[in-house]
Amino acid sequence: MAHHEALIKDVLDRARVAVAAELERLFAEHRRTGYGPLYDQLADYPFREGKGLRPAICFAACRGVGGQDAQAGHSAAALELFHNGALLHDDIEDASLFRRGGETLFRRHGVPIAINVGDASNVFSVSLLLRNVETLGVRKALQILGEVERMSRESVEGQAIELDWIRQGRFDLGDQDYVRMAHKKTCWYTVIAPLRVGVICGSRPGIAEPTDEDLQGLIELGHLAGIAFQIHDDLLNLEADEVLYGKEISGDLFEGKRTVMLLHFLRTAPAPTRERALRILQQPRSRKRPASIIWLLRAMQEAGSLGYGRALARSFTERALEFEPRALAFMSESSDDRLFLREMLTYVIDRLK
Repeated sequence: MAHHEALIKDVLDRARVAVAAELERLFAEHRRTGYGPLYDQLADYPFREGKGLRPAICFAACRGVGGQDAQAGHSAAALELFHNGALLHDDIEDASLFRRGGETLFRRHGVPIAINVGDASNVFSVSLLLRNVETLGVRKALQILGEVERMSRESVEGQAIELDWIRQGRFDLGDQDYVRMAHKKTCWYTVIAPLRVGVICGSRPGIAEPTDEDLQGLIELGHLAGIAFQIHDDLLNLEADEVLYGKEISGDLFEGKRTVMLLHFLRTAPAPTRERALRILQQPRSRKRPASIIWLLRAMQEAGSLGYGRALARSFTERALEFEPRALAFMSESSDDRLFLREMLTYVIDRLK
């Protein structure tokens, strides 16, 4: 199920360059009259090398319905800023040590500054979306703003579900609980909203404009791809090359995150093993010993829990590939952008970081 590496790389690289230029213009404009150090901090995460998947999906969807990159520039950059704001806040909530190969911002500058930079990322994502009024007109600008509001609401609800599990010390969860949480926390802002926003940016008015039914199909496609993405992301946290991955390996176990693999292990392990695992997981991160986490990871591997996660991610990708012809039927099948969006469905479970 290998993806088209050259095409994926080309589209991701192209999107990163376009977003970087958009953000550089935005930050330079505000540095002239604003507080300079804030913009240096704002530029930190976006200019560390990430995948750039969300803006790439947005640009490709825009071009796929006949639009040009310029029509999606503000929106793609806004999605990337929203993503980086979420990462800044997530790193604090999870007490993460590294992000994209470097120290997390809160470790480098402290929690108050990192929170403020995360807030600023969200503020400037709205600033970019408002610029769509000039380039796309009021109707489309408001439609896109509505999409981003829905995306933001779904994301914070998903985060709230996960944080409540941790607060309540809950491990009595199944795959459907995980899927519900990840649908909100991951699928909307990783795949669903970038697809829908891109289509709105690039569509022409009149009979050529995608219908509400077309946009509805993107929710199901984004759900299937987003769940596969999140399960694979959780797997990378357990077994990726740390240099390529750019974050600490097994950080999710230190944080006690309820991943598909961990939940599978807890419901299938013998009682003594499960009890030992729960004693480890219920400790605060600061008290968890690396040796205990190594034992837990090995126990999960021996129980087949990582293999279970890989199989589940693959099943979601296979369902996405089956659904893609219907979800993207309004796009030309022969374009590179349609091909990228299809290949992206496989890339999300093949990537190394």
